Amino acid sequence: MKLLHNFLQLIWRIWFASIVFFGLVVFFPFLWLLLLNKKWYGHFHLLCKTWSRFILFCSGFRLEVEYEEPLDPNKAYIICPNHVSYIDIPLTFAIMPGVFVFVGKKSLSKIPVFGWVYKKTMILVDRSSNRSSYKAYKHASDRIENGIGIAIYPEGGIPEVDTRLHRFKSGAFRLALEQQVDLVPVTFLDNKKRFPCGYFGGSPGKLRVCVHKPIASKSYSVEHIKEFKKDVYNIINKKLTDYESR
Repeated sequence: MKLLHNFLQLIWRIWFASIVFFGLVVFFPFLWLLLLNKKWYGHFHLLCKTWSRFILFCSGFRLEVEYEEPLDPNKAYIICPNHVSYIDIPLTFAIMPGVFVFVGKKSLSKIPVFGWVYKKTMILVDRSSNRSSYKAYKHASDRIENGIGIAIYPEGGIPEVDTRLHRFKSGAFRLALEQQVDLVPVTFLDNKKRFPCGYFGGSPGKLRVCVHKPIASKSYSVEHIKEFKKDVYNIINKKLTDYESR
């Protein structure tokens, strides 16, 4: 019975990968066209939202999003979600208003076709290199000055399956403080269960998300960055703990 269950899960994940590939083939000509001019990034971002919603819908996911406070779609935020699954990126695109750009791993730019789009649109960082981290930080600051938000997964990667929430790195919080941009914590509650890392596991169903109210950067100083980081960690961790205790 377990073998059959694993087989069905594998078939579903192949279906998911097929949808992603089909969407990439369909949308790629438009993505390529919109990337020819930096002024068209807003239109590119809208297309990415459409692509992400297409992927999630066709995979059988139903979104249930709680916004603790309405967000201004014309305002640049630092978006700070927990990182648990490969569907975190399309879900972030699907639920967050406004225009923003991700800070992502440089290694993913090597994936054929997808890597080209990834490299053209994301701020790439090699976390093992201080120089790469500095360049990514500079690029993010430039985007904010142009009114574009930044999405950063503060854990720096997807943690081990038995880890609820990995310790946070400081980049997102330093950027928010130095650029005086409000930070929005986001908690993904079902992503790990619905689409865990690995070849097996997961299923269609509900994806619950809590978009917490923005935290004003002026509430902290650069000297209190550890306190800022700890407070955001506690907000997300408490939501996850409350969810798991139900």
